Amino acid sequence: MDLSWHLLFNPGVSFVRSPLHCPQNPNIMAGQPNTLIVLGSSPDSYYIGHGRRHFVENMPDSFTEHAKKDLTISMTRWISVNKNMDWVSYNDATENMHFNTGINQTVLDHLSGVNGKFGAEYVSFPGNEDPAHYFVKGRGQSQWSGYLDDYFIAKLLKAQKEVPNFDADLTGILFGKGKTFIIMSKTGFTAHLDDDEIPSSSEEHPLRKVLEQYSEGWCIDRASTLCFYDSKYFFIKFRGPGESQIMMHWNLPPHMNEKLRELQELMQQPEEKLTLTQEDQMWLNVFQSRLNNGLQMSMMFANQMHRGGLGLLAVATGGTVVETPRY
Repeated sequence: MDLSWHLLFNPGVSFVRSPLHCPQNPNIMAGQPNTLIVLGSSPDSYYIGHGRRHFVENMPDSFTEHAKKDLTISMTRWISVNKNMDWVSYNDATENMHFNTGINQTVLDHLSGVNGKFGAEYVSFPGNEDPAHYFVKGRGQSQWSGYLDDYFIAKLLKAQKEVPNFDADLTGILFGKGKTFIIMSKTGFTAHLDDDEIPSSSEEHPLRKVLEQYSEGWCIDRASTLCFYDSKYFFIKFRGPGESQIMMHWNLPPHMNEKLRELQELMQQPEEKLTLTQEDQMWLNVFQSRLNNGLQMSMMFANQMHRGGLGLLAVATGGTVVETPRY
Protein backbone atom coordinates (compact mmCIF):
# COMPACT_ATOMS: atom_id res chain seq x y z
CA MET A 1 0.00 0.00 0.00
CA ASP A 2 1.34 3.40 -0.96
CA LEU A 3 1.63 5.47 2.20
CA SER A 4 2.31 8.71 0.32
CA TRP A 5 -0.21 11.16 -1.04
CA HIS A 6 0.23 13.76 -3.72
CA LEU A 7 -1.01 17.29 -3.08
CA LEU A 8 -1.36 20.15 -5.54
CA PHE A 9 -2.86 23.43 -4.33
CA ASN A 10 -3.47 26.59 -6.31
CA PRO A 11 -6.65 27.93 -4.71
CA GLY A 12 -6.25 31.50 -5.91
CA VAL A 13 -5.28 34.74 -4.22
CA SER A 14 -5.74 35.54 -0.56
CA PHE A 15 -4.38 38.39 1.51
CA VAL A 16 -1.37 38.42 3.82
CA ARG A 17 -2.59 39.12 7.34
CA SER A 18 0.54 40.82 8.65
CA PRO A 19 3.15 43.25 7.29
CA LEU A 20 5.90 41.04 8.74
CA HIS A 21 7.25 38.82 5.99
CA CYS A 22 10.32 37.02 4.70
CA PRO A 23 11.50 38.66 1.45
CA GLN A 24 11.99 36.84 -1.81
CA ASN A 25 15.26 38.73 -2.27
CA PRO A 26 17.72 39.60 0.48
CA ASN A 27 18.88 43.11 1.25
CA ILE A 28 22.44 43.11 0.00
CA MET A 29 25.25 45.04 1.65
CA ALA A 30 28.68 45.16 0.04
CA GLY A 31 31.47 43.62 2.10
CA GLN A 32 29.32 41.79 4.63
CA PRO A 33 30.00 38.02 4.39
CA ASN A 34 27.19 35.54 4.03
CA THR A 35 27.15 32.02 5.50
CA LEU A 36 25.77 28.89 3.82
CA ILE A 37 25.58 25.48 5.50
CA VAL A 38 24.56 22.11 4.03
CA LEU A 39 24.31 19.10 6.33
CA GLY A 40 24.66 15.98 4.18
CA SER A 41 23.65 12.38 4.82
CA SER A 42 26.30 11.76 7.52
CA PRO A 43 28.60 13.77 9.83
CA ASP A 44 31.38 13.54 7.23
CA SER A 45 29.22 14.94 4.42
CA TYR A 46 28.80 18.71 4.36
CA TYR A 47 29.27 22.08 2.67
CA ILE A 48 30.31 25.23 4.55
CA GLY A 49 30.54 28.57 2.76
CA HIS A 50 31.43 31.92 4.29
CA GLY A 51 32.43 35.13 2.55
CA ARG A 52 34.39 34.16 -0.57
CA ARG A 53 35.51 30.65 0.38
CA HIS A 54 34.16 27.25 1.29
CA PHE A 55 34.82 23.70 2.47
CA VAL A 56 33.05 20.75 0.86
CA GLU A 57 33.47 17.12 1.94
CA ASN A 58 31.90 13.87 0.69
CA MET A 59 29.16 15.57 -1.29
CA PRO A 60 28.16 14.29 -4.76
CA ASP A 61 30.64 15.08 -7.52
CA SER A 62 28.03 17.21 -9.27
CA PHE A 63 27.56 19.38 -6.18
CA THR A 64 31.30 19.63 -5.53
CA GLU A 65 31.83 20.88 -9.09
CA HIS A 66 28.95 23.31 -8.65
CA ALA A 67 30.52 24.62 -5.43
CA LYS A 68 33.84 25.16 -7.20
CA LYS A 69 32.57 26.75 -10.40
CA ASP A 70 29.05 28.17 -10.11
CA LEU A 71 28.01 28.58 -6.49
CA THR A 72 28.20 32.24 -5.52
CA ILE A 73 27.94 32.10 -1.74
CA SER A 74 26.04 35.29 -1.04
CA MET A 75 23.82 35.18 -4.10
CA THR A 76 22.79 31.59 -3.35
CA ARG A 77 19.45 32.04 -1.64
CA TRP A 78 19.06 28.43 -0.48
CA ILE A 79 20.37 24.89 -0.98
CA SER A 80 18.29 21.75 -0.42
CA VAL A 81 19.44 18.11 -0.37
CA ASN A 82 17.79 14.76 0.33
CA LYS A 83 19.24 11.63 1.94
CA ASN A 84 20.12 10.25 -1.50
CA MET A 85 22.12 13.46 -2.04
CA ASP A 86 19.97 14.88 -4.81
CA TRP A 87 20.36 18.63 -4.54
CA VAL A 88 18.96 21.96 -5.74
CA SER A 89 20.33 25.48 -5.24
CA TYR A 90 18.95 28.88 -6.23
CA ASN A 91 20.97 31.93 -7.33
CA ASP A 92 19.14 35.12 -6.46
CA ALA A 93 20.99 37.43 -8.86
CA THR A 94 20.43 35.31 -11.97
CA GLU A 95 17.22 33.55 -10.83
CA ASN A 96 18.80 30.28 -11.96
CA MET A 97 18.12 26.90 -10.37
CA HIS A 98 21.07 24.49 -10.24
CA PHE A 99 20.54 20.75 -9.63
CA ASN A 100 21.96 17.28 -10.27
CA THR A 101 21.02 15.48 -13.47
CA GLY A 102 19.42 12.47 -11.77
CA ILE A 103 16.86 14.41 -9.78
CA ASN A 104 13.21 13.32 -9.56
CA GLN A 105 11.46 14.05 -12.89
CA THR A 106 8.49 15.74 -11.21
CA VAL A 107 10.82 18.07 -9.32
CA LEU A 108 12.68 18.73 -12.58
CA ASP A 109 9.39 19.65 -14.28
CA HIS A 110 8.68 22.14 -11.47
CA LEU A 111 12.18 23.60 -11.72
CA SER A 112 11.60 24.17 -15.43
CA GLY A 113 7.89 24.98 -15.20
CA VAL A 114 6.99 22.45 -17.91
CA ASN A 115 4.65 19.47 -18.47
CA GLY A 116 1.79 21.19 -16.67
CA LYS A 117 3.81 21.91 -13.51
CA PHE A 118 4.03 25.43 -12.09
CA GLY A 119 7.51 26.93 -11.81
CA ALA A 120 9.31 26.37 -8.52
CA GLU A 121 10.54 29.16 -6.29
CA TYR A 122 11.73 26.84 -3.52
CA VAL A 123 12.26 23.08 -3.15
CA SER A 124 12.92 20.93 -0.08
CA PHE A 125 13.06 17.22 0.72
CA PRO A 126 11.93 15.11 3.71
CA GLY A 127 14.44 12.99 5.59
CA ASN A 128 13.58 9.59 4.12
CA GLU A 129 15.39 7.66 1.41
CA ASP A 130 12.62 7.72 -1.20
CA PRO A 131 13.78 10.07 -4.00
CA ALA A 132 10.17 10.52 -5.12
CA HIS A 133 9.33 12.59 -2.03
CA TYR A 134 9.56 16.37 -2.20
CA PHE A 135 7.95 19.72 -1.40
CA VAL A 136 7.74 22.63 -3.86
CA LYS A 137 6.66 26.24 -3.31
CA GLY A 138 5.63 27.85 -6.59
CA ARG A 139 6.43 31.29 -7.94
CA GLY A 140 2.77 32.26 -7.92
CA GLN A 141 0.95 33.18 -4.75
CA SER A 142 -0.68 30.18 -3.03
CA GLN A 143 1.04 27.62 -5.29
CA TRP A 144 2.58 24.62 -3.58
CA SER A 145 2.86 20.92 -4.21
CA GLY A 146 4.20 17.90 -2.38
CA TYR A 147 4.60 14.14 -2.44
CA LEU A 148 5.01 13.20 1.22
CA ASP A 149 4.26 10.58 3.87
CA ASP A 150 0.78 10.53 5.42
CA TYR A 151 2.02 12.14 8.64
CA PHE A 152 3.18 15.31 6.88
CA ILE A 153 0.09 15.42 4.67
CA ALA A 154 -2.24 15.26 7.68
CA LYS A 155 -0.39 18.08 9.45
CA LEU A 156 -0.44 20.29 6.34
CA LEU A 157 -4.14 19.69 5.70
CA LYS A 158 -4.91 20.54 9.32
CA ALA A 159 -2.89 23.76 9.11
CA GLN A 160 -4.50 24.69 5.80
CA LYS A 161 -7.93 24.32 7.39
CA GLU A 162 -7.17 26.12 10.66
CA VAL A 163 -4.64 28.86 9.79
CA PRO A 164 -6.04 31.95 8.01
CA ASN A 165 -4.39 32.61 4.64
CA PHE A 166 -2.23 29.51 5.01
CA ASP A 167 -1.68 28.99 1.27
CA ALA A 168 -0.87 32.63 0.55
CA ASP A 169 1.50 32.99 3.51
CA LEU A 170 3.38 29.70 3.06
CA THR A 171 7.02 30.18 1.98
CA GLY A 172 8.41 26.67 2.44
CA ILE A 173 9.03 23.66 4.67
CA LEU A 174 12.22 22.56 6.42
CA PHE A 175 12.50 18.84 7.13
CA GLY A 176 14.65 17.31 9.85
CA LYS A 177 15.21 13.86 11.31
CA GLY A 178 12.20 11.57 11.55
CA LYS A 179 8.93 13.48 11.78
CA THR A 180 10.47 16.85 12.61
CA PHE A 181 9.53 19.64 10.20
CA ILE A 182 9.00 23.41 10.25
CA ILE A 183 6.33 25.23 8.25
CA MET A 184 7.76 28.61 7.21
CA SER A 185 5.49 31.53 6.37
CA LYS A 186 5.57 35.25 5.71
CA THR A 187 4.27 35.90 9.22
CA GLY A 188 6.22 33.40 11.31
CA PHE A 189 6.75 29.65 11.55
CA THR A 190 5.22 26.52 13.08
CA ALA A 191 7.53 23.77 14.32
CA HIS A 192 6.46 20.13 14.58
CA LEU A 193 9.08 18.19 16.54
CA ASP A 194 9.36 14.40 16.53
CA ASP A 195 8.48 13.23 20.05
CA ASP A 196 10.81 10.25 19.75
CA GLU A 197 13.74 12.48 18.82
CA ILE A 198 12.90 15.63 20.77
CA PRO A 199 10.56 14.80 23.69
CA SER A 200 8.43 17.63 25.05
CA SER A 201 10.16 17.09 28.39
CA SER A 202 13.53 17.82 26.76
CA GLU A 203 13.52 21.58 27.34
CA GLU A 204 17.29 21.86 26.87
CA HIS A 205 17.36 20.23 23.45
CA PRO A 206 19.21 22.84 21.32
CA LEU A 207 16.68 22.89 18.47
CA ARG A 208 13.66 23.12 20.76
CA LYS A 209 15.34 25.81 22.82
CA VAL A 210 16.19 28.12 19.93
CA LEU A 211 12.79 27.69 18.26
CA GLU A 212 11.01 28.59 21.49
CA GLN A 213 13.23 31.65 21.88
CA TYR A 214 12.12 33.00 18.47
CA SER A 215 8.56 31.69 18.48
CA GLU A 216 6.97 35.16 18.52
CA GLY A 217 7.49 37.82 15.86
CA TRP A 218 10.16 36.04 13.81
CA CYS A 219 10.16 34.10 10.56
CA ILE A 220 12.72 31.61 9.27
CA ASP A 221 14.76 32.21 6.13
CA ARG A 222 14.95 29.58 3.39
CA ALA A 223 18.74 29.49 3.77
CA SER A 224 18.20 27.53 7.00
CA THR A 225 18.73 23.78 7.28
CA LEU A 226 17.95 20.94 9.68
CA CYS A 227 19.88 17.68 10.02
CA PHE A 228 18.63 14.27 8.84
CA TYR A 229 20.99 12.13 10.95
CA ASP A 230 20.98 13.95 14.32
CA SER A 231 18.15 16.19 15.54
CA LYS A 232 20.42 18.43 17.61
CA TYR A 233 22.30 19.81 14.59
CA PHE A 234 20.94 22.76 12.60
CA PHE A 235 21.68 26.13 11.01
CA ILE A 236 18.83 28.65 11.18
CA LYS A 237 18.49 32.27 10.08
CA PHE A 238 15.68 34.11 11.85
CA ARG A 239 14.43 37.33 10.27
CA GLY A 240 12.95 40.01 12.47
CA PRO A 241 10.25 42.64 11.95
CA GLY A 242 10.79 44.77 8.87
CA GLU A 243 13.52 42.40 7.65
CA SER A 244 16.16 44.71 9.13
CA GLN A 245 17.67 42.13 11.44
CA ILE A 246 18.93 38.59 10.97
CA MET A 247 19.73 36.34 13.92
CA MET A 248 21.81 33.31 12.95
CA HIS A 249 21.95 30.33 15.29
CA TRP A 250 23.66 27.03 14.67
CA ASN A 251 24.66 23.83 16.38
CA LEU A 252 27.04 21.83 14.18
CA PRO A 253 29.26 18.77 14.61
CA PRO A 254 32.56 19.88 16.20
CA HIS A 255 34.64 19.40 13.05
CA MET A 256 32.18 21.52 11.04
CA ASN A 257 32.21 24.20 13.68
CA GLU A 258 36.02 24.34 13.44
CA LYS A 259 35.86 24.69 9.65
CA LEU A 260 33.35 27.52 9.94
CA ARG A 261 35.52 29.31 12.49
CA GLU A 262 38.51 28.96 10.16
CA LEU A 263 36.58 30.62 7.32
CA GLN A 264 35.39 33.39 9.64
CA GLU A 265 38.96 34.10 10.75
CA LEU A 266 40.16 34.13 7.15
CA MET A 267 37.45 36.63 6.29
CA GLN A 268 38.96 39.07 8.81
CA GLN A 269 42.06 39.57 6.65
CA PRO A 270 42.11 43.04 5.01
CA GLU A 271 42.70 41.69 1.51
CA GLU A 272 39.74 39.32 1.82
CA LYS A 273 37.48 42.14 2.97
CA LEU A 274 38.61 44.40 0.13
CA THR A 275 38.11 41.77 -2.57
CA LEU A 276 34.74 40.80 -1.14
CA THR A 277 33.60 44.42 -1.21
CA GLN A 278 34.70 44.79 -4.84
CA GLU A 279 32.94 41.61 -5.90
CA ASP A 280 29.87 42.56 -3.91
CA GLN A 281 29.54 45.83 -5.77
CA MET A 282 29.64 44.05 -9.12
CA TRP A 283 26.94 41.63 -8.01
CA LEU A 284 24.90 44.51 -6.61
CA ASN A 285 24.92 46.04 -10.07
CA VAL A 286 23.78 42.74 -11.59
CA PHE A 287 21.08 42.33 -8.97
CA GLN A 288 19.79 45.88 -9.40
CA SER A 289 19.82 45.55 -13.17
CA ARG A 290 17.61 42.48 -12.98
CA LEU A 291 15.22 44.19 -10.60
CA ASN A 292 14.96 47.27 -12.80
CA ASN A 293 14.93 45.66 -16.21
CA GLY A 294 13.91 42.05 -15.63
CA LEU A 295 17.13 40.88 -17.27
CA GLN A 296 19.27 37.96 -16.15
CA MET A 297 23.03 38.15 -15.89
CA SER A 298 24.62 36.67 -19.01
CA MET A 299 27.58 34.34 -19.07
CA MET A 300 29.46 37.05 -20.94
CA PHE A 301 29.24 39.30 -17.90
CA ALA A 302 30.40 36.47 -15.65
CA ASN A 303 33.39 35.83 -17.91
CA GLN A 304 34.26 39.52 -17.88
CA MET A 305 34.31 39.43 -14.08
CA HIS A 306 36.69 36.46 -14.15
CA ARG A 307 38.98 38.15 -16.68
CA GLY A 308 39.06 41.20 -14.45
CA GLY A 309 40.68 39.10 -11.75
CA LEU A 310 37.64 38.80 -9.49
CA GLY A 311 36.13 35.46 -8.57
CA LEU A 312 32.43 34.70 -8.30
CA LEU A 313 32.46 33.30 -4.78
CA ALA A 314 31.22 36.30 -2.84
CA VAL A 315 28.53 38.83 -2.04
CA ALA A 316 26.54 39.15 1.14
CA THR A 317 23.01 39.32 2.41
CA GLY A 318 22.22 42.39 4.42
CA GLY A 319 20.61 43.39 7.66
CA THR A 320 22.09 43.36 11.12
CA VAL A 321 23.66 39.96 11.69
CA VAL A 322 24.08 38.65 15.21
CA GLU A 323 25.97 35.36 15.26
CA THR A 324 25.47 32.76 17.96
CA PRO A 325 27.68 29.81 16.99
CA ARG A 326 26.66 27.33 19.68
CA TYR A 327 23.35 26.86 21.44
